[in-house]
Order: sequence, then structure tokens, then C-alpha cells
Amino acid sequence: MPTAKINGINIYYESHGDGFPLVLAYGIGGNTTEWEPQIPVLSQRYRLIVWDPRGHAQTESPAGEDQYTQEIFAEDLHGLLDHLGIQQAYVGGLSMGGGIATRFTILHPQRVAALLIFDSFSASGLETPPENRRMREEIIRLTETEGMESVADYSIKNNPNIAQTAALGKEHEERIRQMYRALNPVGYAHSTRMILNATFDASLLEGIKAPTLVLAGAEDGALPACRFIHEKIAGSSLVVIPDAGHLSNLDQPAAFNEAVLGFLAKVDQQVRV
Repeated sequence: MPTAKINGINIYYESHGDGFPLVLAYGIGGNTTEWEPQIPVLSQRYRLIVWDPRGHAQTESPAGEDQYTQEIFAEDLHGLLDHLGIQQAYVGGLSMGGGIATRFTILHPQRVAALLIFDSFSASGLETPPENRRMREEIIRLTETEGMESVADYSIKNNPNIAQTAALGKEHEERIRQMYRALNPVGYAHSTRMILNATFDASLLEGIKAPTLVLAGAEDGALPACRFIHEKIAGSSLVVIPDAGHLSNLDQPAAFNEAVLGFLAKVDQQVRV
């Protein structure tokens, strides 16, 4: 499986198909397998690159808490594009992955032909609500004291971002459990702290000029933040997927894929020859 040595760690990625590059990262706790409903569809038109951010799945997990910041995650993406010889790409992600893509776009706008933000609170620059902070702090405690099975049990019951998808059936619940089992506890705990503590000036969103898709499930708690992002980024498109929660690409994959392909088809006319 391909890895690239970037910023001192091995970063795992996959490349599917040919065409203009489309680079996506999943949310906190996720991994590249969470894009399975998208890979065969999106890779028919694009070179789809999915990757595990530091602290996740098959990418290394540095031991130090100071190795986990929005800026470092964004520079990992920068290094990955350099490694692959990609000068410009469609860049996006879900939840934490959307936050990484947004920060990358702010720092390296010339590398981004379009920005795709899916179900992401962390892309908004807004402060974490107290109830969400308490839940995340408990997840950190469980990660460091009891392990990932306990985190999975707790999250399926208490984390609305996970619970709604897990409730769709045993297959979905097992996918969620496998997602947690694939995690390094150190990397997951530090990544969760990063999400809790990461803020940036939301006015920076107003400087994004790349064509932007903001997408969220209609039942996702991050939908208000996504509406906020849409309002901040002039000319951005907002898509709300019915009957979908925070993991909208898994809850309603057909509608998700259609929305992404429809948006990118319009952008293609501007950036591809």
C-alpha cells in the first residue's frame, strides 16, 4: 500500500482512476475505507486520491500533542500533493477532513481548483459548543484509559455524529466499530484535542475565491455551521441531503455522489482543457 514520507511521518494514501485530481480526507476517527461508496463512482471521471491524516488508520501517529494542529494537518496535505506531483486539485473532506481542506485552501489558495466541504463544523472557525466539548473530553478519557472498544460503545450511544449512521442497521454499526478498531489511541486522542482547541478567524472564509461546495445531511448537527460557511464564502453552493446525518456519504451515497459530480461538472468547464 502506498505511503509517502511527509513532515517526518509516513502518510497513507490511495489513488484511483485518472483525470483531474480530486483529493479527499475523512472525518475524525475515519479512514480511507469510509469512501468506498464514492471510489468506484468518482474515479470514473477523476483521479480520486483518498488519504489518512496523521493519527489515523494506516498513517503514523506522532507521540507529541504539539504535532497535531490545523496548520500541521494542512501542511501534510501540501506535502502529499508535492509528493504526487500535483500542482492543482479539487480538495475536500468530511467533518475534520473538511476543516483540513479549508485551512489548506486559506494557506495555499493557488493549489486549489475547487473546495468541497462536507458535514464540517471544524471548517467554520466557530467555537465548539459546551455539550460537544464535554462529549469529546469523555471520548479522550475513554481512549486513554479503556481503549477503542469502549470508545465505540460510548460513541454509538452518545455521539450524534455516529449514532444516527450506526442506527441504520447492523452492517452500518459494524462499519463504525471497525473504524474505531483501526485507530491508534494516541493519535485519536491528540486529534480529538486538536478538534476541540482548533479555531481560526472565521472572516478568513471570506477570502476564499475557489469554487466551493458546502454539503451537509439534513439531520446533521453541523448543518447550521455549514450554512454559516456558505454565507461566508461568496458564490459557494449549498446542498442539503435529505434523510442523512453527519456521515452523509454513507447514509445517502447516491445523493451524495450526484451532488459532488454535479458541482464538479460545472467547475470542470473552467479548469480543464
